[in-house]
Amino acid sequence: MIEVNKIYNMDCLQGLKLLPDNYIDLTVTSPPYYKQLAYESNFNSYLQFIKWVELWILELFRVTKDEGYFFLNFANDKTNTIKSYEVLEIATRYFRLHDTIIWYRYNSQPVNTDRQLTPQYEFVFMLVKNPKNYHLNKESLMNEIPTMFDTKNVGNVWKIPFNKDKMRGFSMKKQDEDASNGLWGHSGFPLDLPKGCILLTTKENDVVLDLFMGSGTTALACIQTNRNYIGFEISKEYCEIAEKRIDHIRQQKGTKQ
Repeated sequence: MIEVNKIYNMDCLQGLKLLPDNYIDLTVTSPPYYKQLAYESNFNSYLQFIKWVELWILELFRVTKDEGYFFLNFANDKTNTIKSYEVLEIATRYFRLHDTIIWYRYNSQPVNTDRQLTPQYEFVFMLVKNPKNYHLNKESLMNEIPTMFDTKNVGNVWKIPFNKDKMRGFSMKKQDEDASNGLWGHSGFPLDLPKGCILLTTKENDVVLDLFMGSGTTALACIQTNRNYIGFEISKEYCEIAEKRIDHIRQQKGTKQ
């Protein structure tokens, strides 16, 4: 039986099958982009990756509450074999698209070539299962993260710096690469991104799922906002990093596991 406030070192499909129907209030996740990173080495073809995406989205639909939300972060980077629209098409076979958030990464590393524009945004698709009533906690989001917006409007452009709140430690490596750039985390995924999704759509003690927990950023956001989390992460190395980060933030907050 899966317990809350734990990260499980297992494939997300294996983990989802252990969850009961209509259990999860919110899912915030950023799946692999199929761009030849080490953690994507199990995929041998485009078709295999696409079929895998549908399998975990179908299981996620089952475990999500009728009033639940699913935030899917996916970029359209030039180096991504799979594009965000392809993943969104699969997700909308089951969930309904409620809104599209643009994560404005205004400080992205410049691309020093005349063949490509500097990528300064990523998509965060806000999907819903089958809600009877919509309610977004816009005031909570504005109060907690006012720097996300240029005006007093809580809109669908979220201004969050790339690599914000990174902790020294470790970074994802490209396939067959040993070097580390000394950062904990993956792909610049900032704490304010899952935190914003959590504040907007959940209340305290709700259950938040991250299918690809990585270095634990969604778990940290849950701890800061008094939500319960469940995480799946296939890499033992990243589970260990996530637990170190969680211990650190719990000590800062003065709480115990």
